[in-house]
Amino acid sequence: MPVRSSTAKIAESEALLTLCKAFADPLRQDILRLLKHNSFGVLELCHITTTPQSGMSHHLKILTAAGLLTAKREGTSIFYRRGLFPADSPLHRTTTELFATLDQIPLPSNLERRQKTVFLERGKQAAQFFERCSEQLKENQELVASFDHYSGCVTDLIGNEHLPKTSKVLEIGAGESPLLITLANQFASVLAVDNAETMLNKTRQIAEDEGLNNVECVLSDYAALETDRLADLLVCNMVLHHLPAPAEFFKKASTLLAPNGRLMLIDLCSHQQDWTRDICGDLWLGFDPEDLDLWADNAGLKQGQGAFLGLKNGFQIQLRMFHAST
Repeated sequence: MPVRSSTAKIAESEALLTLCKAFADPLRQDILRLLKHNSFGVLELCHITTTPQSGMSHHLKILTAAGLLTAKREGTSIFYRRGLFPADSPLHRTTTELFATLDQIPLPSNLERRQKTVFLERGKQAAQFFERCSEQLKENQELVASFDHYSGCVTDLIGNEHLPKTSKVLEIGAGESPLLITLANQFASVLAVDNAETMLNKTRQIAEDEGLNNVECVLSDYAALETDRLADLLVCNMVLHHLPAPAEFFKKASTLLAPNGRLMLIDLCSHQQDWTRDICGDLWLGFDPEDLDLWADNAGLKQGQGAFLGLKNGFQIQLRMFHAST
């Protein structure tokens, strides 16, 4: 076993002291609990905790310096999330146990209520965008990624799962995507869900024009869906970056899947092309594959097959399959 130098031991001792000091504050503990699975901006955290921005910035600086938080840029915005200590870090075990203990403490009801308000506001903004910009939305989205760019890969992924014809499919936010036609022609029934009436009408029109009698359209937020109709295949095609709480989607998806059901998720990898917010209503600028893996694992879903496609405009699409337990 290699012998650590006295300098390394001192550095580890100082890092441990910084870590303990960062944890030793009630507000900072609340912030860490809020960021267990989700990301928030400074102003959102100020609203949830009713803390002035100057004070919040001070606490975030302390938590970041201790390695407990990381800041991720989403275009012109900064969002905070929990940090991850490498497995070979001397503080990995300590931090893991501290987080595990912290997560056993329920979030105060007032913080939980204001957190939901933030999610509702994000969702409201997205829904209003789709209602307002539905006419040009398809054209705008095709500037990023047309379904034709990845349709062949989708067909291969679904085919490799060997799902029976009788499978029940649930698609979240089908909109005008031709994927609906592919799913309806391959499986017994498709339930298309959207929280924007204008977009759902476009889905209805596609079903009518194509004579898809096995498609049912429901106006609802995905989070409000009941679990009495479990899906063998749940599809989320270029929708996750519009959702207010992506990690929460995985948890909800796990309750909507039948035993050994599949979640097929298609979305952009992380990028910094902020113009997509204005013309496509994106809340998030793509996702790191590791984030999807973490959220799926936390929701009890297992990683399945996947593919990554680069596009000429600088975007990269990830197509992922996750499996529910049997």
